[in-house]
Amino acid sequence: MNKASTAELKSSARAVLLGKWGFMAYVFLAEIMLNMIFEEIIGMAFPSSGFGIAADGSIVFSIPWAVCQIIIRLFSTILSVGSMFLYLNICRGRTFQFKDLFFGFTHRPEHISGYFAVIAAATIFCSAVPSVLLVLALRSGNALWGIGLLAAVPLCIAGYFRLTLGYAMFPYLYADSPWKTSRELLRESQRMMNGSKLRYFRLQLSFLGILLLGFLSFGIGMIWISPYMTTTSTQFYLNLISAEEEKQEYSESSAYESEDSQDEPFN
Repeated sequence: MNKASTAELKSSARAVLLGKWGFMAYVFLAEIMLNMIFEEIIGMAFPSSGFGIAADGSIVFSIPWAVCQIIIRLFSTILSVGSMFLYLNICRGRTFQFKDLFFGFTHRPEHISGYFAVIAAATIFCSAVPSVLLVLALRSGNALWGIGLLAAVPLCIAGYFRLTLGYAMFPYLYADSPWKTSRELLRESQRMMNGSKLRYFRLQLSFLGILLLGFLSFGIGMIWISPYMTTTSTQFYLNLISAEEEKQEYSESSAYESEDSQDEPFN
């Protein structure tokens, strides 16, 4: 069972993108523009005071603002899933076109809702909980809140590995099998990532240096960096699929040989 290294995955991604950088930069910018336009439209439809901490320390929360954010994030998630379909076509050497970006909107988009809910819950759990505990600890000066924060950190890390990394392959699985339900795809992603979460985490960490360069260029570098990262992640998924196929073939071959040995007559 061949599991490609980070260097091999990046090398194959660069080979795939050769001659396609311009098109992928165009897709990246189009995806950003579509998200911005949709956010503006929804923002006008749901005017609100937003969410934050007022000058007196009270928390400002608006239900219309929350509804607005959910709709925006759901649109962005469905669009990003379509982007994965496009990248899969490119990495597999298939015909690809700009309209592939809207694949998620035309192929059972309701099946993406379960993934969206899980990722949203993971984000809230892994970011909001420590943030609230930190604010409470700083404002009250009570050591118990600080202890709670320390206790929450490992739980958030565990939640990140379990949910965010465990379900990282969902967009690709959906792109391959949009007829499957959210539950089926989420379970399949967890199964595929079992034993591969740390490898995928190391792959993401390997982009920190180039991401820093992207930010230092005021985001301009992300036009090329983002397609490179996504193509590499797509290659990771294809490598997982290939490894699973090799494992299945080996199991079937072993079972066949076992049956043959049982059928042999005794001498």
